[in-house]
Amino acid sequence: MAPGNSHSRFTHPIDSERPKGASRFEFFAPKLKRRVTLFDPFHVRLWALLESNPRVFRYCERPAYWRHDNSRQLLDFWVRAGRREMCWIVTPTPQPARAGVLSPDDDIGVRYVHVQNLAAHSIWIENWMRILPYLASNERFVSERLLLDVERATSTAPTLGQLERDFQPYDTVLVRTAVFLLLHRGRIKAKSLRDRPLGPAIELLKESI
Repeated sequence: MAPGNSHSRFTHPIDSERPKGASRFEFFAPKLKRRVTLFDPFHVRLWALLESNPRVFRYCERPAYWRHDNSRQLLDFWVRAGRREMCWIVTPTPQPARAGVLSPDDDIGVRYVHVQNLAAHSIWIENWMRILPYLASNERFVSERLLLDVERATSTAPTLGQLERDFQPYDTVLVRTAVFLLLHRGRIKAKSLRDRPLGPAIELLKESI
C-alpha cells in the first residue's frame, strides 16, 4: 500500500505486471500533474470521467490489492471526492455496486463499475478525451487574466464559437483551452457535452456560487 498523507492516501500505482495481451495507453493527467499508464480501454473511459468531474480532487490508478474472501484483487482506481474516499473496480459482468471495504481498519468503500454504466456516458467521455489534450499541452500558456475574462464572459451563456470570436485577436487555441480549464475546475458548465459532440455550438454557462 502506498504511503498516505492528508491529501492523498495513494500517489502512484503499485508495481504490477501488464496483463498478457493487454494494450497500453499513456496520458498526461492534469489533476495529478503526471503521466498515467492504463491497460484497458474501459479503464481509459473511467479515467476520463474522473478527470472531468470537478468534485474529484485526487485519484490513483492501480493503488493496491484488495484482499477479500481468501483472495486478492487489483483495484483499478482509488478516488478522493471531497472528504470521501473510495476504490473502484471495472467489471464486465453485473456485480453489486458496493463490494465491501478496503480493510477492516477504515471505511473506504470498494465499488464495482459495470462497463455498461461507462457506455451510458460515451458522448461525454469522447468529448473529454478531446478536451484533456488541450489541458496537457496548453494550460501553462493560459494567463490568469484570460481565464478570468473568459469566465466573466460566460455569464451571458455564449456558445464556444461565439466566445472564440469575441476574444479575437487572442489565439483561438488559448481561448478554447481557457474554456476547457474552467470546465475542468467546475467554474463553468456545458451540459450539452453529455449529448452532443464537442464543437462551436456547445453552450457555456458560468457556475452559480
